[in-house]
Amino acid sequence: MDRRTFISLSTMLPFFGFTNLISCFSKESITNLNLKIDPNNIIDLHPSLKYRIISEKDLIMSDGFKVPGLADGMGSFLVDNNIILVRNHEIVPQHGMKVGPFQNVKEQIAVLGSKHYDEKAIGGTTNIVLDKDSKKVLKEYLSLSGTMQNCAGGVTPWNTWLSCEENVNVKRNSEIAHGYVFEVDPSKPTLDSPKPLRKMGRFNHEAVAFDRFNNAYLTEDRNDGLIYKYVPKNPYSLEEGDLFALKVKDIRDARNWDFSIVNLNTTHQIDWVKIEDYDPDEDTVRHEGISKGATVFARPEGIISDSESVYICCTSGGSLRKGQIFKINTVSPQKSSVELWYEVQDNSSLNMPDNIVIAPWGDIIVCEDNSDKNRLWGLTPNGNPYLIAQNSYSGSEFAGACFSPIDNTMFVNIQGNGLTLLIDGDWNSVVS
Repeated sequence: MDRRTFISLSTMLPFFGFTNLISCFSKESITNLNLKIDPNNIIDLHPSLKYRIISEKDLIMSDGFKVPGLADGMGSFLVDNNIILVRNHEIVPQHGMKVGPFQNVKEQIAVLGSKHYDEKAIGGTTNIVLDKDSKKVLKEYLSLSGTMQNCAGGVTPWNTWLSCEENVNVKRNSEIAHGYVFEVDPSKPTLDSPKPLRKMGRFNHEAVAFDRFNNAYLTEDRNDGLIYKYVPKNPYSLEEGDLFALKVKDIRDARNWDFSIVNLNTTHQIDWVKIEDYDPDEDTVRHEGISKGATVFARPEGIISDSESVYICCTSGGSLRKGQIFKINTVSPQKSSVELWYEVQDNSSLNMPDNIVIAPWGDIIVCEDNSDKNRLWGLTPNGNPYLIAQNSYSGSEFAGACFSPIDNTMFVNIQGNGLTLLIDGDWNSVVS
């Protein structure tokens, strides 16, 4: 059973049905505020859950490279009876070249040759292979190399991972261009040659999700970021297609910073404006979209979809600038609408939602990225937030939350700590 089918079936559960969610309000009662204090100073966790560290930065992987730091977006796959995690690393050279996977940087990059995209860059992805039953780590290796600031991404309908660069440089003859999406096939056991998907646009990419018609929706982490749709020309391929930006009827600015222009629970008609210069010399894709009437959003970041809708976190949206979640309802390939599904309106609930995923039981799971204490939240079908975990120790964000393709095991990164965790236990007690 693939991931998309698994999620679709899970929405049929009578209690957790995600597609039947009613609109959420941030002032609902919050449950599970009493977390279990961690004697190891990693994360405080709901008492019904436990965690295990499955990967740690700087340790040597199976291919001889180091586990890079700054793990971010992540996806899970079932391949040859094993679970494979594909994990982004949001690294730029300014972090120091040795934050990446290399001990002898120049020598090891030279050996990789065409399998390393840019000799001046050290971002990319790593794969973690786990036994599906014991969840024991069997192998860990580099799967994309030489890209820049790989932030989030998404799983394709054909079970590959899209890794997104959140970094746009100026095109010069002496430099390799960045700001693209790269595809990683988790079924390949070794490093593959990077190939940018240029038609998907060159901008400050964050994440990707697909609707039921196999169109890709992309987010742009900017204060005046846009939400994009990429329509592929051929099945199972993203090399050719058209890029569009979201235009909400009568709303040019959906951020709600100074005035609440966009109301909760109100459906708005939408249109899509075509981006002609999808691979510009500078970071101008959103400027073209805005000039054509596209709506600006407050740092569109995490994005996920179910069988009917696409959910998008806007990290700094709302009057408190603590976050919004928009929902695009995909009725048909030509017809869709958007609504503001959630907006933080108090100081006790979510604070700057970033990565987002749908749990196997149908709830939304949200990773925070703020300058205070970062937490891992769930949102129930009734819109009630419940607390799963809190980083009370390092200040680092949670990132890359995803679930096993075969059960309720969660995987998540603590970015600043360079840790990837496995979390499991009695999720029914967490939700109730």
